[in-house]
Amino acid sequence: MPPSDLPLISIGLPIYNEARFIDATLASLRAQDYPNLEIIVSDNASTDGTYAICEAHAHTDPRLRLERAASNRGATENFLHVLDQARGDFFMWAGGHDLWTPNLVSACLERLRSHPQADLAYASSCWIDADAKPLARESGYADTRGLAPLARFFTVFWGNMHPIMGLMRRRAILECGSMPAMVGGDLVLLSRLALRSEFLHAEGAIWYRREFRVERDHADKLRRYASAETRIGTGTLTRRFPLVALPLALVRSVLAADLPALDKLVALLALPAAFVARYRVGRQRVPDA
Repeated sequence: MPPSDLPLISIGLPIYNEARFIDATLASLRAQDYPNLEIIVSDNASTDGTYAICEAHAHTDPRLRLERAASNRGATENFLHVLDQARGDFFMWAGGHDLWTPNLVSACLERLRSHPQADLAYASSCWIDADAKPLARESGYADTRGLAPLARFFTVFWGNMHPIMGLMRRRAILECGSMPAMVGGDLVLLSRLALRSEFLHAEGAIWYRREFRVERDHADKLRRYASAETRIGTGTLTRRFPLVALPLALVRSVLAADLPALDKLVALLALPAAFVARYRVGRQRVPDA
């Protein structure tokens, strides 16, 4: 089948100061074995050599669409910008320092095309260090096929956020209202998706998540979110209480979902205690999110 007859896959790559890793990242994305790709690179006003490296790749690969913001617009806005520029039926966010096996896109797409009731397919995740060497750290995720919507919701709630970097039906993301600009916005979007459809594990495909930051605890992670470069949760209230908006966003997701009234009531009653338990534990170490 000619590449043009296959569904277009959009990969959104929002980046900022990734000169150390971006060459390997782009090479990994360009090596995907799925033939009908567009790679949307949005440089968030990097101050290192990131943009020049991206230009070199764009000059040799017409699938790569490159632009540069005039000023840093914050991480979430940059993530949403690449989604807004996407044209494909399917969409995937990519990190500017990560790597992927060449079959990741094709494996995830095969799962989604075989399971029309699902909106997201994700690969196995492995941790690597700054030199791309495997780390002992591991994290898994549950395939939610066959689970009821409320069970899928709490699977996402208690899990890590790795599926946010999976392949999704773009229409589903847009119908869910995309990702809100807040600490925990990835959890909100995944929760909305989980309430409407299943998540699929694409065995045999691997996302290599690079760990290179030195963050001693959850507070360090939240400080990075509020930094001038990242700009997630920069208001006075959210700097003091970073997760203040998250419970209400999750409640709204439940109320807006196509669920029986009893299921909504059960979720709303369970969420307060679950939220305290999850984030009390989460503050004890840096979460896999």
